[in-house]
Amino acid sequence: MEHNGFYTSDHKNKQDHEDRGGNAFATIVIIIVLVLLALLVTGLFWPSLLGGVTPDYAIVNATPTPRPDEEATEPPTNPSKTTPAPEASPTPVVPDNDRVMPNLDGIAPMVPGLVNNPIPDIYDAVSPGVVGVLNYVEATSASGKAIDELYGSGTGFAVSSEGYILTNAHVVEGASKITVKVFGEEKERDATLIGSDTETDIAVLKVEDAQLHPLKLGDSDQVRVGEYVLAIGNPLSTDELANTITFGIVSATKREVTIDNYTNTYLQTDAAINFGNSGGPLINMNGEVIGINSAKTITAGYDAMGNAVSAEGIGFALPINQVQKIMAVLITKGYIERPGIGVTVRTVDEAMAEELNIPVGALVESVVKDRPADKAGVLAGDIITEANDETIKTHQQLVNIVLGCMIGDELKLKVYRDGEYLDLTIVIGNKTDMNFSDVVGATPTPLPEETPTEEP
Repeated sequence: MEHNGFYTSDHKNKQDHEDRGGNAFATIVIIIVLVLLALLVTGLFWPSLLGGVTPDYAIVNATPTPRPDEEATEPPTNPSKTTPAPEASPTPVVPDNDRVMPNLDGIAPMVPGLVNNPIPDIYDAVSPGVVGVLNYVEATSASGKAIDELYGSGTGFAVSSEGYILTNAHVVEGASKITVKVFGEEKERDATLIGSDTETDIAVLKVEDAQLHPLKLGDSDQVRVGEYVLAIGNPLSTDELANTITFGIVSATKREVTIDNYTNTYLQTDAAINFGNSGGPLINMNGEVIGINSAKTITAGYDAMGNAVSAEGIGFALPINQVQKIMAVLITKGYIERPGIGVTVRTVDEAMAEELNIPVGALVESVVKDRPADKAGVLAGDIITEANDETIKTHQQLVNIVLGCMIGDELKLKVYRDGEYLDLTIVIGNKTDMNFSDVVGATPTPLPEETPTEEP
């Protein structure tokens, strides 16, 4: 008996079973995929469905990068309360008929002290009295001809309609020819040196037949610190920057300043003073001259590397009351006589004396050639211990004793030299005639702690 039919029937049923199982599996997979998609879609849109509220457990990690024209800000403390920024509005277009220039109707404030500024009026009144001063020296041209060559220039100002002009002595020092440029005139005028005093740095000039505008001299003894002042002069040259005015205050009234070994009392000011301003007037707010601009400090000191530290706003002017006294003598006599012996000295105090095993006194730094001290036998390195029977403990004592003498008086000195004491007699001379650069012998080695050198 054969079983083929049975076999056929069994095979068909198995195939049907396998087809039904595969369809069921596919259906399950599709359902799972659909469920996952549904969950994903629900997660994305769930906040919107709840009114746009972000759950408290949501974490915001990204912070927008600010634009170049915006400042970076901290993220909001509560991101759930952040309001979306509105979109930028487009720039409005201005109609052509609205492009009309408006009235510029700003009003300047009424500032006390500036409404009635007197400086322009003071300048107009004073500047015609300021002159340029030119210093010429003898020179030789390329062809061998003797000529006057411009050496330097400065400033001066008229003090009398009779032709008298004040300036600094260093402006005209060494000149073979002096000229001035008067306000309103193109050509230079020859000037005569009436007198010059190097120690106080004052010189008086005179020009003939010139239409001068003399300035009023004030009272420098009444000047107070903080007063406004003006400096008028010719910085750098007498042409390009002639009659330049600068403004400042009086920084101090009695500054003891030593310049080129000469000590004088100055008014200090922060009004700008430059090379060429020397000899010009320092003016108060009444338009009066209270000083002659004479010097400025350009170096405040030196740093650890030895480089100069610049200084600004430190200028000095000779008080006009002091200037008038010297001017009167220069005009009436032609020169200033001061008692002197022709030495420079400095103090040997007790500490130095003990350290170096020398006596206390005034150490002679240098001796002017062919002048009283040199003629009397004083040498550089001597220590003056007595003058006219008075014990000398500081160099200033010796200076004061000499200044108290008259020209022609005798001064008796006791000096210490190489372990011995010598008695010398000096006849007081005229210090003005002495050239302290022309010295005899070598200058001794400075002491450990130097004190200022003075010239009696």
